[in-house]
Amino acid sequence: MALRILLPLLLLAAALLLLPAEGVDNVASDCCLKTSRKTIPSAWVKSYRIQGPESGCLLRAVVFTTKKEKKICSSLTSPAVQKLIRSLEEKQKTPPQKPQGRSKRQKRKQA
Repeated sequence: MALRILLPLLLLAAALLLLPAEGVDNVASDCCLKTSRKTIPSAWVKSYRIQGPESGCLLRAVVFTTKKEKKICSSLTSPAVQKLIRSLEEKQKTPPQKPQGRSKRQKRKQA
């Protein structure tokens, strides 16, 4: 008699463990699990994003993307990281300057 009650409960528990929870994406696969202490040259970095609980990650960190599409995780509290973030934000504010005037090649063709 106890087996009749226990068996369906065990099957239900196993099913719940094996099925993924609804509405939960696997965002943790893109989360930093640790941060680097090395200084990152600003010339390498093209962008950054901040990860934390609001993005589904346990560790609060800055994820820098290099020009070679590599991801580097850094501590948000590091002064060097804060400086690099400010530098990237300044670059985004100022539009890239266009060369003024004609190039040497254009000048030669005209002459």
